Amino acid sequence: MQRPKVSIYIAASIDGYIARPDGNIDWLLYGHSGDEDYGYKSFISSIDVVIMGKNTYEVVNNFDTWGYTGKRVIILSSSLREVRPEAELYNGSLNELLERLYKEGAKHIWVDGGITASNFLEQGLVDELIISVIAKILGSGIPLFKLMSKETNCGLIASKSYPSGLVQLHYKVIHDNNNK
Repeated sequence: MQRPKVSIYIAASIDGYIARPDGNIDWLLYGHSGDEDYGYKSFISSIDVVIMGKNTYEVVNNFDTWGYTGKRVIILSSSLREVRPEAELYNGSLNELLERLYKEGAKHIWVDGGITASNFLEQGLVDELIISVIAKILGSGIPLFKLMSKETNCGLIASKSYPSGLVQLHYKVIHDNNNK
C-alpha cells in the first residue's frame, strides 16, 4: 500500500499520561517559559493533514483559537454528526483513509490523541513518534497509549532536553514481521 508518512507528535507526563482524568491538559505548560516551541512550528509546517479522534477534537475545539489553520483536519468518529467547518468527519478503514489521502497528494500526516495513535500503531501505520515528556507526574489520567494487542519496535533517532525539564524523544518505528 502506498501511503503518506505518518507521525505521532504528542506530549506526556513522566508517568505516561496525556491528560488529567477529566481530559484537562492545563498541565502541559508546566515549567514552560519564554518562546520555546519544542520544534512544533517546524513539525506543523512539515505536515499536510492532521488526523485526530473524537476525544482530542472535543478538547482542541474548545480552545480560543483553532490551531490547525491551513491544514486539512480529519476527525475519526462514529458518534459525532458534525464538526466545525474547518474539519471533516471520517468513519472507516484507516488503511483506506491513508490510501485516499496519498492519492489526493498528502505526503505527511500527524496523528494526534492517545486512542487514535494506538489504533494507527496497532495496525502498523506509523513511521515515527515524537514524544515530549514533561517534567511532571500526574498520578492518574488518560494514558499515552491504550492497551494494544501487539508490540511495536522503535529505534531512537534523537533526544533533546530543554531548560524547562521537557525531554523530547524522536523514534522511528521499525516495521518488521517480528512484532508480536
